[in-house]
Amino acid sequence: MRYWLLSTLLFVFSANATEKAPLDWLHNMSAAYKQLNFKLPMIHLERNHVQSYAFEHGVIDGEQVVYVASLSGPVSYSYRVADTVTYVEPDIKPYSVKSSHIIGASPAIFVNKIEHIERNYTITKVGKGRVAGRISQLIRLKSKDKHRFNYILWLDMETSLLLRYDLFDLNNNLLEQVQAVGLHITSEPSDNLMKLKHTKLPDFSIATSQQQQTRWGFSWLPSGFDIKAVDNHRLINTSQPVEYLMLSDGLSQISVYVAKRGEISLPEKVFTKSGIVMANQHLGDREVTVVGRIPYETANKIARAVILKP
Repeated sequence: MRYWLLSTLLFVFSANATEKAPLDWLHNMSAAYKQLNFKLPMIHLERNHVQSYAFEHGVIDGEQVVYVASLSGPVSYSYRVADTVTYVEPDIKPYSVKSSHIIGASPAIFVNKIEHIERNYTITKVGKGRVAGRISQLIRLKSKDKHRFNYILWLDMETSLLLRYDLFDLNNNLLEQVQAVGLHITSEPSDNLMKLKHTKLPDFSIATSQQQQTRWGFSWLPSGFDIKAVDNHRLINTSQPVEYLMLSDGLSQISVYVAKRGEISLPEKVFTKSGIVMANQHLGDREVTVVGRIPYETANKIARAVILKP
């Protein structure tokens, strides 16, 4: 009788665990990411390109510390301590920015994005799979407005951590895949993270939209997108001044460049097999170029929506 009761309780618990709603999986993913200490080696696959990374996450004195490093090619790594991200890249002086996440391939990309995801994607469970030797629940994020691409997330059944995500265009062509090749949960943060926690940070660089004003605005942007950073610099070949704005919805980044119309005419549109597009429009004596991994129609509409603030 006792064995029967125990078996029944285990069955009910397992059934409840496997019958979680898609949104519950996303909430659990965010909670697990913020609470666990772990190492996650991963690979980033795009068309004709594979890159490997080391990813570490830990909680030290109540603050998150994250480390992401490229494992091939020139030494390149980034780390985040609380809300400050530092980038260390070849031939560039290390710099820091105020941000709650590191730009690039990461198991953290969907963390704390639930409200945005729920507003802009249809969320469904689509079965189970196996990645990094672990059983995963698959969650599909399908764009509601066709201004962004679709995802399939692979969440670890045991911890709810994101182990893989696939990005598809609107025709269901695979554009990008980020996949863990292992998962190592630890009771304490690594020595590397402990060292980074107490490292003196480099000077701050590119200004956020709150720190620096821009004279350019938009009459329309896709839901969830807004200006995250602005900068002014010169093109390498021509020294032509360019005003740069970075747009983001927390998942995708879009680069907008505004410059005087030069002697070299840019093509009106460019497509790549990796899903990155370029749309080019004229605005009086200015040329507006929009680059991002988004549908071309969206990039073109953003380029046409650039306006000079009064």
